Amino acid sequence: MRQPVPSRPSPAPSAAAGRVWDTRDVAAREAFGYYREGICEAFMDLVPELDAPVRERFAARVEHQQLGEGAVNRVRATAHEVVRTRAEIAHSPEECFYLNYQTEGLCEIEQAGERVSLPAGSVAIFASGVPFTLEHRRRPTLGVASFFVPTRLLDARVAAGAPRRPVVLSADPAVGHLIVETARTLGGAAALAPATSARLFSILVDLAALAVGGPAAASVDRVSARGEAAFLRLKNHVAQHMCDPRLDVASAARATGISPRYLHRLFERAGTSFGAHLLEQRLLLAASLLRDPGRAGLTVASVAFACGFRDLSHFGRAFKTRFAATPGEWRRGEAGLS
Repeated sequence: MRQPVPSRPSPAPSAAAGRVWDTRDVAAREAFGYYREGICEAFMDLVPELDAPVRERFAARVEHQQLGEGAVNRVRATAHEVVRTRAEIAHSPEECFYLNYQTEGLCEIEQAGERVSLPAGSVAIFASGVPFTLEHRRRPTLGVASFFVPTRLLDARVAAGAPRRPVVLSADPAVGHLIVETARTLGGAAALAPATSARLFSILVDLAALAVGGPAAASVDRVSARGEAAFLRLKNHVAQHMCDPRLDVASAARATGISPRYLHRLFERAGTSFGAHLLEQRLLLAASLLRDPGRAGLTVASVAFACGFRDLSHFGRAFKTRFAATPGEWRRGEAGLS
């Protein structure tokens, strides 16, 4: 399965310091084989299957990113089947759980005599050490963010050990929606800081333990896991949308699936407020842009408006309070970042 093909390029580095396999980098006749090599390296030994006539039209992209002790593989591809047999299991040096967030298409997971359906927007978990089949052929394309969860991480959180069969985590009435939101944040946010990604991944494993272990889940604080996951989602939402002057408590709460009252409580626990956090992020961005030689042609007003400020006077006062310098003085290098 892993014999090198000289004409195939090495996987390229991704924006998040991971690796990327993209079939556009190879000839059409080599695309499926290149993809097979990629998923075996990014995941573990797996066998993708596709009818020969379709292989000439096969297209796929796999992005691999480390998440602390785990990893995520973001896959978008022409629909096909993936199997893992006892032969592949025997060749793998370790076991894991795959926690899959389906972003596109429909996946049928068959393992240990059970079969579950995973439509887009759903999350399931299953063990790598038990043969399985992933069937995606009901839709023309598939999209999935597949999280590599070391077996020891999940088993340590579940008193009797996590089950070796597929479990639809998103169906859990207590934490299912939190699992979906956390997986969605991690599955689509390659730009998160490594420390934030690692912590959010740990929370995702905590939430998965609650879903598969029920009340017997060991060493997991349900309230803390929920709160921290929601707070990290909030901060990520602010980081992505802070330049929108319409961003406020109501829109942030709605986008992250919590109430405005709970949003305020989460920021209070962190010793700040939504408004203070948003202002700080906008000011840090403005300070960076003002010192960027490539943005020297922008006026101070243009920078302020680009960072989400509506009022130039308010921007000037807030900037001087934060950096002990006016925006103009800052641009000339008359103050240092702190």
